Amino acid sequence: MVVKQLKSMKRFFFPVILLVPFFLFPNKIEAAENQFITIVNPVRVSSYNPNPAASLESEYGVIFRNNLPATWLLTFDIISNGSTAQVLKKFNNKQELGIFLEVTPKFAEAAGVKYHNAGFWHFANAVFLSGYTQEERIKLIDAVFAEFKQVFGYYPTSVGSWWTDSYSLSYMKDRYGVTANLGCSDQFSTDGYQIWGQYWSTPFYPSKYHTGVPALSKDNKLDVVVLQWAPRDPLNGYNNSTYSTQDYFTTPKQPIDYFEKLVKLYASQNGNKFGQVTVGLEGDFTPEAYKGEYAKQMGIVSKLAVSGGYRVTNMREFSDWYRKTFPELSPARLIESDDLLGGSKKAVWFQSPHYRLGYIFDKATGEIKIRDFRAYFADLIEPYYQSPNSDINLSIYIPSIFDEINYGKDFWTLPKGSEIAFSGASVVIKGKGIDIPQILQKYPGIRVKEMTDGLEISFADEWEIPKDGVNIKDYSAEAVHFFRQKKAILYLLAGKGWNYFRKIDYSVSQGEMYALFRLSILASGKVLVANEECLQCSWHTEFRHPAFANRRGYVKRFGGHPIVYDPGVLKSKDRANAKKIFDRLNVRYIYVVKFEDYMEKIPFSPGDLGVEKIFDNANAEIWKVE
Repeated sequence: MVVKQLKSMKRFFFPVILLVPFFLFPNKIEAAENQFITIVNPVRVSSYNPNPAASLESEYGVIFRNNLPATWLLTFDIISNGSTAQVLKKFNNKQELGIFLEVTPKFAEAAGVKYHNAGFWHFANAVFLSGYTQEERIKLIDAVFAEFKQVFGYYPTSVGSWWTDSYSLSYMKDRYGVTANLGCSDQFSTDGYQIWGQYWSTPFYPSKYHTGVPALSKDNKLDVVVLQWAPRDPLNGYNNSTYSTQDYFTTPKQPIDYFEKLVKLYASQNGNKFGQVTVGLEGDFTPEAYKGEYAKQMGIVSKLAVSGGYRVTNMREFSDWYRKTFPELSPARLIESDDLLGGSKKAVWFQSPHYRLGYIFDKATGEIKIRDFRAYFADLIEPYYQSPNSDINLSIYIPSIFDEINYGKDFWTLPKGSEIAFSGASVVIKGKGIDIPQILQKYPGIRVKEMTDGLEISFADEWEIPKDGVNIKDYSAEAVHFFRQKKAILYLLAGKGWNYFRKIDYSVSQGEMYALFRLSILASGKVLVANEECLQCSWHTEFRHPAFANRRGYVKRFGGHPIVYDPGVLKSKDRANAKKIFDRLNVRYIYVVKFEDYMEKIPFSPGDLGVEKIFDNANAEIWKVE
């Protein structure tokens, strides 16, 4: 295996200047000013800490004794709590205070917004701003910023939550001057929060339309630095997010030196323009909790700051440095790591504003497996930008070319001896006998150029799928009901009902259009769709979804397969009867829609119907008959 990186990060493919077997960059200590460890501690009131002030004092004590700076992101309930506010006001000047944007009943009441009591406080539609309408998000943001200023006398510049939608982040940037946002590193399903496809565990400038997508130009750039919480193990953290700086000591349990390895891996430059890692611990545990693993972690951070060439910062300090050093766009970043658990595989991640690519090199077999590859486009928009998330789960899935974790067979194995070269705007794969997968040939916005010794993959700036989705015209639900009447012809002869021949506009979101593209490249076979309407469902886009009127022809039009309407399978209350109907239909796929509070689901367990999920995002699911 040979890995190459191109010196230039411009939109051109330049001659390779670096060729090093197995090791891309030498392991050496770089200048401390370009190697950062950022400490962030989110603080909330919860059932875990009956005395939040005492918990806060205990956590701060660890930071103070190690003489470290840190950012403390505070929920509305912490800010408005007199006891915790008094503790916070005693912090030294190395500490930064910011806002943790979790919605609680108390917070919602103060903002004049109806709280989404979904059954548990951390459900996505209740706790995140993205669960509320754009108007409600503004009310919530204004309320918490006003409370913060009333208590502390100024507006903060750092905010965070496990997911802060781009609409909210843009508003906070424009209204309050926010410059840094803490988000969660990639995880596929932990806690019901899917955040998948952003820069792998490293900071970046986001797009105005999608917090997880790096800005591709100054026009779509949001001038806020996104830092990532709990960076993941480049190899093992792909399939299991507990292999991280946060949960390594839980299950599966790893020793403290594993934490140090991860910190050094991300904080070191390793040939990049900088290194950075975010560490910390949530402030809602009992006071005793901070005397254990957290104290050990901060001890290691302190040691590295003194003797290891690393600079420890809070969020504001790092974002100020980043924005000054990279005033245009995020630099490309390469991460290479042997198996930190001692195996024979090596993980490589490369990301730039144009794409992210992650692969595994098996030293024992010489095999390269590309398991994650996705393009970034300027007009990618997150699913909850306009439409509030009505689901208890969060689904942030950046469209992929290959994604092994989304579907276990979705990867690309290269012939032994292949080489991969990266630039900011293209990928070159050299080798003999490389088969070009169908998806690469058909993926919108991607160009594949075949060469005598391999191929070059380049990317368009704009996606072929519009940001606002695709508008289609079809009959209204009222028209369909009219035409089904036995007396419809008589009404028409009497001059009534001719207005129903006029088709209306419906909207299919960008996320669902991507799902339909994935459907279109699957092997031939009939697709089962629902047979129901939802005339009372709400929408916040310009036009409603066609499923609301049970207009499903667009699935065949864009998905490329014949469709079968059926009311008996998806709504069945009897397993045996559902399976009997399903077998009789002789379909190969099931396609279900998700749009705001309208959610179609397969009944019972996948095994009952003999299907497996092969695609899932915020707007649609595709199931395949096994």
